[in-house]
Amino acid sequence: MVNRGIAPPDPNTEIGQFRFTFGDTEYTELDPPEAGYGNYTYWSDAEIQAFLARSDDSITRAIGYAYLNLAASAARESKFVKDYDLQVDLTKRSADLRAIAQLYFDQADDEDDNAGLGEYFDLVSTVRDSCHTCELAEHPYCCHGKW
Repeated sequence: MVNRGIAPPDPNTEIGQFRFTFGDTEYTELDPPEAGYGNYTYWSDAEIQAFLARSDDSITRAIGYAYLNLAASAARESKFVKDYDLQVDLTKRSADLRAIAQLYFDQADDEDDNAGLGEYFDLVSTVRDSCHTCELAEHPYCCHGKW
């Protein structure tokens, strides 16, 4: 399978940031070679772009979807083999990958919550620009009163 992407990855792009955060930065030369592109270990640029689109361009959430994709593949390949003194257990791998995906989804939710703080607070100036804007001119602490 070929995971074609721009090589080396550019950390200034969303795809590059995804690659560096996920750890998919190693690539080999394409066959036939193609200048500026490589074959990555896990994801093609097109696959990463699909994860980003599904996550509304949240790199953290996109990585969560990538781990879910890996979990699905691991579930399809799940097996337990025991022969004499050899034992191979790949049955828990999918659950572990889903748990990692959930960590990224939770982190993305926290990022979304923190980004939305500005929507809940409205800063209002308590200083009046002019005495003529005071609606409580008769109030004793108004600019017309005893300041």
